[in-house]
Amino acid sequence: MDVSRHELKQIASLVSPYGLVSRTTALPVADGDPDFAVRVSSIGDLSKVLYSMQGWSNDSDTGNLNGAGSALAGERARLISIAEALERYSICSWHDDDITVAAEAELTEDFVSPTRWPRCSAHEFARDDCGLVPYDPAVPIRWVRAWSLTRGCPVLVPAIAVYLHMAPHSPSERFIRGITTGAAVHSDIRSAVLGGLLEVVERDALSLAWLHRLRLPQLSVDPELLEPSVRAHHATGTGGHLEVRLFDATTDFGIPVVYAVQLSPHEEHLAQIVCATCDVDPQRAVSKIYRELASIRVALRGSMDRRPARRPEDGTVSVVGSAAYNASAERRHVFRHLLEGERDVRRLEELPDLSAAADPLATAVSQLAARGAETLVVDITTDEARQVGMHAVKVLVPEAVPLSFIHSERYLGTPRLYTAPTAMGHQSHGEQSLNPEPQPAA
Repeated sequence: MDVSRHELKQIASLVSPYGLVSRTTALPVADGDPDFAVRVSSIGDLSKVLYSMQGWSNDSDTGNLNGAGSALAGERARLISIAEALERYSICSWHDDDITVAAEAELTEDFVSPTRWPRCSAHEFARDDCGLVPYDPAVPIRWVRAWSLTRGCPVLVPAIAVYLHMAPHSPSERFIRGITTGAAVHSDIRSAVLGGLLEVVERDALSLAWLHRLRLPQLSVDPELLEPSVRAHHATGTGGHLEVRLFDATTDFGIPVVYAVQLSPHEEHLAQIVCATCDVDPQRAVSKIYRELASIRVALRGSMDRRPARRPEDGTVSVVGSAAYNASAERRHVFRHLLEGERDVRRLEELPDLSAAADPLATAVSQLAARGAETLVVDITTDEARQVGMHAVKVLVPEAVPLSFIHSERYLGTPRLYTAPTAMGHQSHGEQSLNPEPQPAA
């Protein structure tokens, strides 16, 4: 989150026994791990204040809405975690007055049909453990107003694709599950929108890379060419006993995506973890990748302390379960496409840099449009966000491949899943040849 310290400090007022965030906590970093500060902000039970969340379970793996933050300094990590908690709260908050209930034929405004959204394949729909069903345009669903940055006009989008933990009101709303991807908060609304869009692009790249087992180019980083703050992150992230291998996962969208595999030669249960970051500036993407790895490592250690890692049931939601399962040393073989064999080597300076553009957001939207993808934005700013000078948004790109934490619902019927690898210069595989292993990202 690229926000100044002064702007972040405004949201510190959200922390109190009666506020949005009940407490912030420093999470322990194990000896030998990179010395990043990791903080978590606890929201608590949202069902006590939001009627829409009645029946929600505050499970540590499937329903946790706490915010996490990592940084070189503890105070910045704390403030970032509060901002993420605000983001999670905002994506669970909606007013029924803003909702339109109708079948497609009844709409009088422009709309983006669920037929354009990611979808499961016929094989997935046929599984007993798949909780999604094909969309029926004749059945009414809930719609909420969005703005198309691509077309410059208001449109209606399926509310179920915007909000998190929104219980389906009809079978046709079970075409997709709400996820956090694309949600962002910032003091500047354009920066919030850009942040949400970058996350959508990042998750699209993560899914494409894993499902097709792409042989990504290795990324070469020369510390001497890094900006001072980036160099500090690189030095911290590569210090100690851990090895970090970076790859260029930039897709045909043309926005830099850095993919990382962090390896530990001495830990049987936390031998490898992965993550990806996306930014208009490749150097900032590298900074973020080390912070994200630190946060994920702490989260997985905590999960393993609570219960042994095992492969989650294919039909269950498990945000960190598959990552913990794949972190075991005996699972190293499923990362062969990333760790073994010859591959191209690409210098960080060769990645596209959109930060120099007059308007990076407009440039990013234009590049997605060139690939047939539309960028949509929903304003989800809550009273709490407004009171501390923050904007909250949810960015949607219907054509993008989502990151799913349910193995039986990987949206394998999404057209882009099969066209993007070819556009990136890789081989595209049919559904039956896709990676059968659960997604290791958390």
